[in-house]
Amino acid sequence: MTTAVLAPTPLPVATASGWLALLQEPDLALQSHALTKLLACVDTLWHEVAEALPDLEAMAENEEIPVATRQTAAAVASRVFFHLGEPHQALRLALEAGDLQVDVQSNDPYRKRLLSAALDAYIAHRRQVVDEQITPPEDSTNLPIPPLQALVHKLLDASCQSGHAADALGIALEAREEDQVRSILQTNPHLCGDALKPLALVSNKAFRSNVLTVISACLKPEQIDLRVLVHQLLNQPEPVATVLSSLLKASEEESLLAYQVCFDLIDSGDQAFVQTVATALATSFGEEAVTNTCCLQAQRILVGGFSSELTLSFLHKQSNADRLIMEQLKKGLEERGSGGRNSILHNAAVMTHAYLYAGTTNDSFLRDYLDWMKKASNWAKFSATASLGVVHAGHITEAMNLLAPYLPESPTEAESAVVSPTGGYAEGGSLFALGLIHGSHAGSSAQKRTETCDLLRTHLRSSHANEVMSHGAALGVGLTSMGSADLTVVNELKELLYTDSAVAGEAAGMAMGMVLVGSGAGNTHNNLAPEGKEELMEIVTELKNYARETAHEKIIRGIAMGLALMQFGQEENADAVIEELRSDRDPIMRYGAQYALALAYCGTGSNKAIRILLHTAVSDVSDDVRMAAVIGLAFVLYKTPERVPQLVKLLLESFNPHVRYASCMAVGIAMSGSGDSASIALLEPMLDDMTDYVRQGALMGTAMIYMQQSDTCNGKKIRTFRERLSSIVKEKHQSTLTKMGAIMSKGIIDAGGRNCSIVLGSRNGFTKMTSAVGLAMWLQHWHWYPMMHMFSLALAPSYTIGLNKDLKYPKGFEIQCNSKPSVFAYPKKLEEKKEEKKKRVETVTLSTTAKSKARQARKKAKEGGESIKMDVDEKEMKEEEEAAAVAEAEAKAKEEESEKKPKKREPEPTSFRVKNPARITKAQSKVCVFDLDQRYRPIRHEEKPFGVVILTDSTPEQEDDLGAIKAPSLEPEGECAPPEPFEWTAPAEE
Repeated sequence: MTTAVLAPTPLPVATASGWLALLQEPDLALQSHALTKLLACVDTLWHEVAEALPDLEAMAENEEIPVATRQTAAAVASRVFFHLGEPHQALRLALEAGDLQVDVQSNDPYRKRLLSAALDAYIAHRRQVVDEQITPPEDSTNLPIPPLQALVHKLLDASCQSGHAADALGIALEAREEDQVRSILQTNPHLCGDALKPLALVSNKAFRSNVLTVISACLKPEQIDLRVLVHQLLNQPEPVATVLSSLLKASEEESLLAYQVCFDLIDSGDQAFVQTVATALATSFGEEAVTNTCCLQAQRILVGGFSSELTLSFLHKQSNADRLIMEQLKKGLEERGSGGRNSILHNAAVMTHAYLYAGTTNDSFLRDYLDWMKKASNWAKFSATASLGVVHAGHITEAMNLLAPYLPESPTEAESAVVSPTGGYAEGGSLFALGLIHGSHAGSSAQKRTETCDLLRTHLRSSHANEVMSHGAALGVGLTSMGSADLTVVNELKELLYTDSAVAGEAAGMAMGMVLVGSGAGNTHNNLAPEGKEELMEIVTELKNYARETAHEKIIRGIAMGLALMQFGQEENADAVIEELRSDRDPIMRYGAQYALALAYCGTGSNKAIRILLHTAVSDVSDDVRMAAVIGLAFVLYKTPERVPQLVKLLLESFNPHVRYASCMAVGIAMSGSGDSASIALLEPMLDDMTDYVRQGALMGTAMIYMQQSDTCNGKKIRTFRERLSSIVKEKHQSTLTKMGAIMSKGIIDAGGRNCSIVLGSRNGFTKMTSAVGLAMWLQHWHWYPMMHMFSLALAPSYTIGLNKDLKYPKGFEIQCNSKPSVFAYPKKLEEKKEEKKKRVETVTLSTTAKSKARQARKKAKEGGESIKMDVDEKEMKEEEEAAAVAEAEAKAKEEESEKKPKKREPEPTSFRVKNPARITKAQSKVCVFDLDQRYRPIRHEEKPFGVVILTDSTPEQEDDLGAIKAPSLEPEGECAPPEPFEWTAPAEE
């Protein structure tokens, strides 16, 4: 039997001093041998090898020695730097050694850490090249780029091969590698949807557009929703119309999907885009466009005003507005010393009424208190008349009938010069109201909007002599032709601007901005159509020059805001114009620059924009500019609202009251409708600020956060806040501005019949143009109170309504809400306090009095018999009545006691069903689900129930209770409806 002899195991090297000594030898063979041995033991003896780092680096860079020896020296030095915690230096040497090219998927800690450092360095390098704004990490500037790029590309390929293509796609997007994104998506088209979310965080617009083009080319035909979304992001209406056309010509289910897409397009708020889609859709159907039912339905949704009718009908029928709020407010203001004669507070109260009933068409309070309304004079009269436009926003069918008593007569060419230069406040307000009615909703009828715009333009041309009417007409024209970029309209507004009237000029400047909103006019890269492009560019240049020449601050502010609106959504294309405005000597132009920056980067979360705004907020010499910069943060960050309170936390403690006011408003706008307790706690100290307008901002900001919140919100603190608003109005010693804030907060917190909130983004992630414009214009009420009406543009109803193929709502359709009903219930309405009648106290009868009465009775009894009988009868009757009264009193007392006894509380259900249609807030939609076992099911069952939901009918042969969408009428309720159409045949003659 043979015995196996085991080879002796090599002992671990105890010290590297011997190998380090060999490095000093002149013989290259010895040095190479020493480096090989050091590479094997460096992970355990790196602390000794670290002393020789200069020698190792010198050998790695020495071109006279062989390449293999240099690479080994670089590899040893790289591992030493890794152990010393300097990954960038380790990466530099590893790239020289080619040490990382061997296995990119190794789990070795050294390779994993260096691959991570390589990704960070390469992403920083690429973003510096592409975005031109990222500062590279320290020590990464001297990295060799070609081997680094090759390493990253190899890593991406390896990730795709190992089934981690989504990770590779994220890295490619971060590194701005368009070619890599294309190759990944071509082999993995199912990742196209996943690419959109990280792509939204990319700040470079050009790269984003290129990647979207790549995605659109890689999408499969069945990915309909994604195709529409991508083409909308690329601002390509024709491909969207092609998709809709193919759906409408297919099966009934696909036509329902087309209707859902139409509602999504309307929800984005881009009227010009929707109009182009509708035109292209009609062209694709040709002559059938007039007869094809599906095409007619789609056109009705897109440009027929159906979406506006839907909103109007919901807000009218489901309004939960509390009339007692206005009753008590009016009564509180009329009390002596509460500011009843103050025009500012009266105007604020009228605007509160407009906010409370915005879009509900309910103006019964104003009609019942016309004498109170008539207290308004001059510009307050203008505002009061225009407030009807807020209440009836979207009520286009009855607009002319409603405003007929106030509208100026239709001018003719002969009468155009006869307009009175004085007065015209009600007429001007009615023209503004007409614009608000047609311009507040992006989904209003395009035809009606055009007709109204033509009427307003007629008044605009003829009213140059009267600045009040010109003001109203200009704002009305801006609202009705928003985003159209119509050269003729812009020229007419420019003529009004050049009359050099301060009030009319301000409105003209803002109106020009509304007409050209989002066009990027004045930028090198813009969205203007080729026709009239050069003329519009010249007009923008003229505007800038005119702002520098005119002496009127109001005109400068109007032009500055107009230029800001033009930059909406332009991002880096607007940088040149913004920089020009920021460097202007005039603070009003710098003020416009802040809004231009906020609107250009609205919702992008751009770090560059935030950095500029924060720098301006603490450095500019003008208080107004600083205020605008802080408010701009809310626009840029509205998609990540929780960041705004963190950013402005320190600014709330600023010594500058304008900055504190702006911080309150920024938090309110960003966190509107959230009921966030941390944000409210942040604003709470500001409610007692020493400056009155800071208190005003804190009140309005808190009211915005509390919008659409139930009485249980924030530990029921919302009730205390509501009571505080009422008490501030009645307090004699509060300043006018604080009272104004409290009054307006009453309207903001319950806006639109408690069914509306401030919404800047659509369901698909687009920034609503009308909402952003409305909010930016509303904030100008700081300088000019008639801008308060623009708040209606920023309001959006929080409803969910299911519609069938005929666009009627099935009343049997329900949605499951997995929450307690009290969490999302309407706030409790106020109760009118009844004055308690004082009870009469019965007099106590003394015993001596009773004895004396008894003696007198006995005397009378002796005197005669008949009188005694009569007295006895009367006494008996009195006793019976007293007994009955006592019995009644005892019964009432028992009832009161039973009422006072606490009833047993039934436990509140943990879920409930919501009927169709209903108010469902954004927070509530997260806990709502569709019940797929009922007759009607949503066409997109994977989405959360919010907004308009198109439904499929599983049993169409069965009859169902359907509700039709109908705009409310101005006729008083209670009148009989006209009979249905019928045929009548005369009776035969006998």
